[in-house]
Amino acid sequence: KIFHEVIPDAVKKYATSDKQIYWESSPSIGWGHQESLTEGDSHYWGVWWGEQPFEIYNEKVPRFASEYGFQGMPTLETTKSMFSGNPDLSLQNATIKAHEKHSRGWEIIENYMKRDYKVPTDFVKYNYVSQLLQARGMQIAIEAHRRAKPYNMGTLYWQLNDCWPVVSWSSIDYSGNWKALHYQVKRSFENQVILVEEKDEILTFYAINDQAQKFDDVFVEIEVINFQGKVLDEITTVPNGKILEEIVQFDPIEIQNLVPNSNKNEVFLKLTLKDTNGKIIAESNYFFAKPKDLKLTKSNLKIRKISATEIEISTDVLAKDVYLIGDTHFSDNFFDLLPKTSKRITLSKQLEKIEVMSLFDTMN
Repeated sequence: KIFHEVIPDAVKKYATSDKQIYWESSPSIGWGHQESLTEGDSHYWGVWWGEQPFEIYNEKVPRFASEYGFQGMPTLETTKSMFSGNPDLSLQNATIKAHEKHSRGWEIIENYMKRDYKVPTDFVKYNYVSQLLQARGMQIAIEAHRRAKPYNMGTLYWQLNDCWPVVSWSSIDYSGNWKALHYQVKRSFENQVILVEEKDEILTFYAINDQAQKFDDVFVEIEVINFQGKVLDEITTVPNGKILEEIVQFDPIEIQNLVPNSNKNEVFLKLTLKDTNGKIIAESNYFFAKPKDLKLTKSNLKIRKISATEIEISTDVLAKDVYLIGDTHFSDNFFDLLPKTSKRITLSKQLEKIEVMSLFDTMN
């Protein structure tokens, strides 16, 4: 009665402008009801609680996704802080186990990990892949929601931060360190992005614009590149009509016209959104296979010191999900470094030594 009568009646009586502003509950309709995807706001927990695959996010798109999430481990630095003495970094350690309060949390994480990644036995690598797994799931969700604009006009993942050092749904851990998820969220929520939808062996491309300045005659350059850096094909696709001024859909492309089935796990697409002046608006990479199925090769990652708080990292072949390890904040982390490219990274404080690994190191 309080929520459905007392409060809304008071709002209608005393509100000076919008008398319909009150919303009695969130979610407005519980998870599992079809109406939760067609009206109001939705807390979709088919992923994690329902243990459905991440790809279900592409189908279960509500009007306003006000809660969804997946757990990941905190950073190594925060994991070490769980111990009063020397840290024993082991998944079997009682202290680490105690910092996961979901009764089936470890089991659920591992089940999802087996679907998409090779499960490492080394703790540091497991911690890394756990973070990648969480980031991958939320990337699929956020980008499905953004592609669905204007049907979906809001997406809030659960959750931002933590109240203690714990395995949780957060993107920033208890110590304030960014997990892989937070770096990915920053990329997925860029004001201007180029996104891909794969369905029935057809790729559809979407340019999303959440800036005040409108898109003006944009197109997408698509490069098919193998993991050694060889460009196998180049295609340009143009808009097939504006859905809104803030979202542009491009001509779809059949996958078989880009990549034979035999080497889907050996190539990726480099997507570049440009305007008619050739200015780059947004870039992204698209992989056809799950991370565990990618035929990655060992990269020769090199780190060069530019200054006390700036480095440059380079590679000869594709380095997937580059992970810079150190007790500092890196301006970017858990990123793909394309063949024969380099990237400059700033540090919040100077480090004597920076360790680095990539997804390849977890697969062998």
